Amino acid sequence: MKKNWIVVQKLLRKSVPALIEYCREVVNKITASVYFNPPPPTNLPPTDPTLADATTHINTLDAAYSSTTGGKDKTGNVKVAKDIVLADFFLLGNYVENVANRADNKDIGDVIVQASGMDYKKTGLPKARVFEVFNSPKQQGSVIARTKSVGTRSAYEWQYKKANEVNYTVAVITVKSSYTYEDLQSGTRYNFRVKTIDSKGNINMSQVLELVVL
Repeated sequence: MKKNWIVVQKLLRKSVPALIEYCREVVNKITASVYFNPPPPTNLPPTDPTLADATTHINTLDAAYSSTTGGKDKTGNVKVAKDIVLADFFLLGNYVENVANRADNKDIGDVIVQASGMDYKKTGLPKARVFEVFNSPKQQGSVIARTKSVGTRSAYEWQYKKANEVNYTVAVITVKSSYTYEDLQSGTRYNFRVKTIDSKGNINMSQVLELVVL
């Protein structure tokens, strides 16, 4: 599975002047780039703002911020205009992200995102975690399995099957990173694996380990 490209804009951290400058640059780059043809809006809900809409909203924010009228009226006008611009560019960020993650674009997703004037990070399936199984020294027909803990509020789904079978059986789901399989057939070869679900919902499937049960 290829990694996904995630757009990063940090819109809420920008001052109003910096936000205006950034947003204008993004509009100009999307307009000029061959990667965004046709440009937004897409046909997916919610409908992305057109670049003309975004430009109008940026100009409104610029006018509100540059107004010589002070006090609560100016503060209120700037806030309303800024909120509209933020909404526009959250949606435009989603649009750019969707373009970068199309099947025929993923290999150059970073180039596409940067062509829009935005930044990116990559995500993907986490690596399989350390996993080990061994026969219990105390009880025949029992196998001890261990994996690396992923912290509190995590779950571990312990799976097994005989080596000549197709489908895995879920033995149990625990909140501990170790488990003892019991009542297995001695002299039989088994496959073991564990699925880990951490507190953020990330799912890891371990490698498959094979063991002859004593």
